[in-house]
Amino acid sequence: MKRLIFISFILLSFISCKKEDIYDEPGYSIGTITKSTNIAYVLTYYYEFKVGNTTYKGNKQGGVSFENDSRIIGQQYLVVYKLSEPSKSDLNFRYPISSEQEFNDLVLGFKDNPPKP
Repeated sequence: MKRLIFISFILLSFISCKKEDIYDEPGYSIGTITKSTNIAYVLTYYYEFKVGNTTYKGNKQGGVSFENDSRIIGQQYLVVYKLSEPSKSDLNFRYPISSEQEFNDLVLGFKDNPPKP
């Protein structure tokens, strides 16, 4: 168990560095969870989002669990992507999205106070 916690900590540290690069040059979209997997007790969420007419796919590790989290499939959250490279993205679980208007209001608010990774 200690080994699993250590590996999770290392992975989270690596992912945090990647996120800072994205949040330095942010673009915003709505991401939809398409599936989740559980490999070696690490949950991974797969999502899709659009930028213009292009659909991108991403994944995000969501922590340690003993089973898949299929309840979240179809849920929508804010995606922050790198403007110059939209394939680099982060699904931000702090901002669930329930409507286009809610998304537009969030983005408007991010002009003065951008989201945190």
